[in-house]
Amino acid sequence: MSRIDVDSVNLADMDFWKRPDRDEAFAALREHKPLSWHEFPEGSPEYGCKGFWSVVRYDDITAVSGDAKTFISGEGTIVGDQSVEEALQEGWFLNMDAPRHFKLRQVVARAFSPQGVTKMSEVAKEYAASVVASVKDRGECDYAKDVAQAFPVEVVCDFLGAPKENRRRLHELTVTALAGDVLGTNAIEAITGAFAELNDYGRCLAAEKRKNPGDDILSMILATEVEGKKLDDVEAGYFFQLLVTAGMETTGTVGAHAMKCFLEYPEQMKIWANDPAGVAVSGFEELVRWVTPVMHMRRTASRDTEIHGQRIAAGDKVVMWFNSANRDAAKFENPNDFNVLRSPNPHLGFGGGGRHTCLGAHLARLELPFLLAETLKQFKDIELAGAPEMIPSRFINGIASLPIRFKAA
Repeated sequence: MSRIDVDSVNLADMDFWKRPDRDEAFAALREHKPLSWHEFPEGSPEYGCKGFWSVVRYDDITAVSGDAKTFISGEGTIVGDQSVEEALQEGWFLNMDAPRHFKLRQVVARAFSPQGVTKMSEVAKEYAASVVASVKDRGECDYAKDVAQAFPVEVVCDFLGAPKENRRRLHELTVTALAGDVLGTNAIEAITGAFAELNDYGRCLAAEKRKNPGDDILSMILATEVEGKKLDDVEAGYFFQLLVTAGMETTGTVGAHAMKCFLEYPEQMKIWANDPAGVAVSGFEELVRWVTPVMHMRRTASRDTEIHGQRIAAGDKVVMWFNSANRDAAKFENPNDFNVLRSPNPHLGFGGGGRHTCLGAHLARLELPFLLAETLKQFKDIELAGAPEMIPSRFINGIASLPIRFKAA
């Protein structure tokens, strides 16, 4: 019997995300309260905004995600309140509905397809080897900061055509934009400012690319017509911001957690190290299930409906907790076991299915196995050198710091 009082669980409260038993709390919600209402408490970044309904079971989440007519994205996908214009500035086509969402997504869908990302294969391999090698002789490093987060910054910026001298700042802005809710009462201002700077950077870079196009995704976006016309620099900047933030933070988050998992489950690290190419496919999917880098997305009810017999009014927010779905025993055998050979693995780590499934999933599948293979090739006798520091965000399941020590292999 669960020791969690489900009526006391408030997923809107930032203090909840500091709890060590939050997975247990979600398990209790799945069992006893699969639909629940949450209000923002005083002191939270969104205090004064309307609360939201939470769905925590796998099947409920896929049902909400798959019903794009009843549960829409155009009014925002974050838990707080946004105007339509603010939602576009911070999420671009992520915060749109059909048909414009589909048309804009198609602009880059081919580039991010399994075939499209293969052009990045050699680049990703080279960056993986060089990032790991850069700390190899030190005998210790902060794996989250020095390796896992540094790696996808280089890959995605190459893909998008962003100059090397700007990449550190782009990553700093991405961290604030996606996990700035940990900043408390200053969160909204910090997040909005980070998105604005990213958009403006993308706009300026687009203006340069329009004059001097290259072999990169941003140049391709500028050359593509949508509904008979090309995007302007502001719209291209929004595109850049969406792709750079998604490409950096989620892969970096899973990469940092991968090392934490390896240290907590050394037998799984051994399985991966003994056959990195053979384990890469199933192992990567299990990491994404286990970590769930983006833990939720919100929809808005476009009309009155019901979930579990509860009336959901038109205009109500409905939040899908993917991290909860990925531990649902109704869908996964032994869901609390980390198993790099798990198969099948229909996780929702890239969203709840349907038209909003993560566009960058195939790039992440390509690049992260290279990083882990290089880590296990170049390091041996890996151990923790300090306590991991988690990011207590509702949105990104991030690791701020993961000190390790090792010997050069």
